[in-house]
Parts: sequence; C-alpha cells; structure tokens
Amino acid sequence: MDQSYKNYTDNELLRLMREHDDDRAFDALYGRYVHTLLHTAVRKTGDSAAAQDLVQELFVKFWLNRHTCTIHKTVAAYFNGMLRNLIITHYHQEQARQPTALEYATQLSDNITGEQIQFDTLNDLYEQSLQKLPEKCREVFVLSRKGYSQKEIARSLAISEKTVEAHIGKALRILRIEMKDYIVFALITSTLGSLL
Repeated sequence: MDQSYKNYTDNELLRLMREHDDDRAFDALYGRYVHTLLHTAVRKTGDSAAAQDLVQELFVKFWLNRHTCTIHKTVAAYFNGMLRNLIITHYHQEQARQPTALEYATQLSDNITGEQIQFDTLNDLYEQSLQKLPEKCREVFVLSRKGYSQKEIARSLAISEKTVEAHIGKALRILRIEMKDYIVFALITSTLGSLL
C-alpha cells in the first residue's frame, strides 16, 4: 500500500478512484479488505482456491464499476454484500455442474469443441499476458495462484508481505487490462449461446 494513502478514509479513496481513476487508491482499499474477505470466503466455501477466485472477481468488478457503484453504508458493508452474492452464485454454479450421467454425456458431446477452443484461447491469452508482467511481479503472482500464502511467498523470495501484496495488486491490474476485451467477448458469446 502506498504509505501516502494510509491515512485516507475509505470514502476519500473511493472518490479518488471515481474521479481520477486512481489505482493507488484502489490498491489501498484492496490492502485494507482483502485478508478479511478471503477469510470469510474460505469459511463460507471451504475451498481456498475458490475463495481466492471469488475475492479476485470481487475486486475486478469493483474496479470496473467504480464510476457507477452505489455505496449506501460503508465500503466494508458493500464488499461483504458483493462477496455474499458471489458466493451464492458460486453455489448455484457448483450445483449446476453436477448433471445426471445422461445429461452430462449429451452436454459433453455438444459443448466440448466450443468450450475447448474457448479454454485454449483464454489460456493462451493468459500466458501471453503473464509474460508482459515485470519478472518479480510475475513470479509473485504465479506463486499466489499456486496457493502459496503471502507470508510464504514473502519468506521464499526474501521480500516483505507488503511488497508481495503490491506485486499481486499490480499483476491483477495489468491482467485485467490485457484480458478485458476477451472476457467481454466470451461473456457475449456465452450469453448468445444460451439464447440460441
């Protein structure tokens, strides 16, 4: 977290994000709430990897919607509400992924090619985007995706946990920018596919 932002209130940081697209203000809010949100997500899902994905999705959505989001109470309450909705959606998706054997066979034969192409494309783009990260930033981010805690990464690379946190925040911002066009395309394709 940028030390100059440490004493800003949540509302001041939010204003900087909205009015100036200030990514350091975003980093400051991320640093304040990521651990609590991760703890809640792990407790609710029982799955550390899923919890990390949900919290990452929360912050990506928060940044993308920074100009339009309406926060009635506090930023903490807003984040908790977002996380609750994401966890509910996650549960529904998990249940929907468990069809009967016959349904699964039919879906597999119908969807395998399109899904494989989409997965391969996304994976290629992700790998290309990773290569655009600065070396240390990429190293930290890859370790975090493999499930290592920030403390473990800091110890392994002989850097501070704050530095690990900063590298992860930077990586997320760069990947979000690099991959946003594909994600929008994939969402549109997926929506159209469900309507046909």
